Amino acid sequence: MKEKYESLLWQVRAGLALVRASLRRGWAVARGGWTKASDLSLKAWIWTRKGAQAAWTKAAISARNAPSLSREALKAGWISFHDSWTKADWLAGIKPLPPGMAGKLTAVTMVTGLVLMSLVYGDYYQRKVAEARMIPSGEHPSQMQDPVPPPPAPVPEPVKPEGPAAAPAPAAGPRLPQMGEAFVDRFDGGEIDEGRWFIADGWSNGDWMDNDWRRSQLSLDPTGLTMTMARGPEDSSKPLASGEIHSNPFYRYGYFEVRMRVPRDPGIVAGFFTYAVQEGATRPNEIDIEILGRNTRVLEATIHENGKSTHKAVRLPFDAADDFHTYAFDWQPNAVRWYADGKLIHEEKGPAAARLVRPQQINIDLWASTQLKDWLGPLNVAKAPWKLEIACVAYAPGRSDEPLCR
Repeated sequence: MKEKYESLLWQVRAGLALVRASLRRGWAVARGGWTKASDLSLKAWIWTRKGAQAAWTKAAISARNAPSLSREALKAGWISFHDSWTKADWLAGIKPLPPGMAGKLTAVTMVTGLVLMSLVYGDYYQRKVAEARMIPSGEHPSQMQDPVPPPPAPVPEPVKPEGPAAAPAPAAGPRLPQMGEAFVDRFDGGEIDEGRWFIADGWSNGDWMDNDWRRSQLSLDPTGLTMTMARGPEDSSKPLASGEIHSNPFYRYGYFEVRMRVPRDPGIVAGFFTYAVQEGATRPNEIDIEILGRNTRVLEATIHENGKSTHKAVRLPFDAADDFHTYAFDWQPNAVRWYADGKLIHEEKGPAAARLVRPQQINIDLWASTQLKDWLGPLNVAKAPWKLEIACVAYAPGRSDEPLCR
């Protein structure tokens, strides 16, 4: 047995050595071909330049010597130029390039081409991903409703003369109040609290989604709430069925927290976010925590506001699919801050955060898409089912040092 093993090992090593030798010979042949081609191209260019210069010089001399540019002079100039292309020895008097120069020029050209190609494709790819990310939030231009026409301008009232006791200018309006009562829901009551949560059932979010929402895909166990995305029924228009819930109450400002374990695989997304739907010309608002199955070590922190997205992909210090972890965002006037296991991982204090003033609902879902593969990666339906496990969801008007989901 040992002798057979050693013989097999020797044959494998000999095969690998043969492959390496073949690759080296192939590379040497290819490199030699590139060198010769580069030499010929450069020599041809030098000869062409010299021939063209000589032809133009002859034509110029003929023009200076003749009182007028006759047809004979033009004809002679053209024949000289033509002969310089067709009858001269291309390689006469041309010195070869220094050793190794042709290979270096070829390498520089190839690297420059690859860099330019990566820059162009990288910009194209990033735009494709940004457009794909706008579709689930309802912000893509193709999803926009017809804007509501602006109201007619008010007719100004006649200016009255100011009396001796004119009223002072009105003070600035008060800051918008916080909305929503604090809660901690561990889904341990035997059934989902439908006073707090609305269960999506019987529809999908659009053609771009490969699953619909079904109540049957939600279940409770000692660990909390589980959303299962699995093969849909035979009579379904979607290949998959999954679950989604959103809060019945609306919230404005405050601290939103979830403790969950996400599934792993390209083409799927686990989301915990707040959302305000489009109302007339007012586009959706959204604050996102999304973890893509293609890379469960990255959290995507995003604000969608008035047709624009402010996005940050944050590297996590753990794999979100391996165990339960706590994720949160603190939405306050002029700032949104994202947390993972109690540690600040991202902060947005720009105009997008300042313009988040509309009340929003809390959403949790698990979904899939083949259409958005530039963003999510290629979906393989055969790998279903996938499970999103949710141990706790909580809300408070402000953040404290202690997590709500303990």
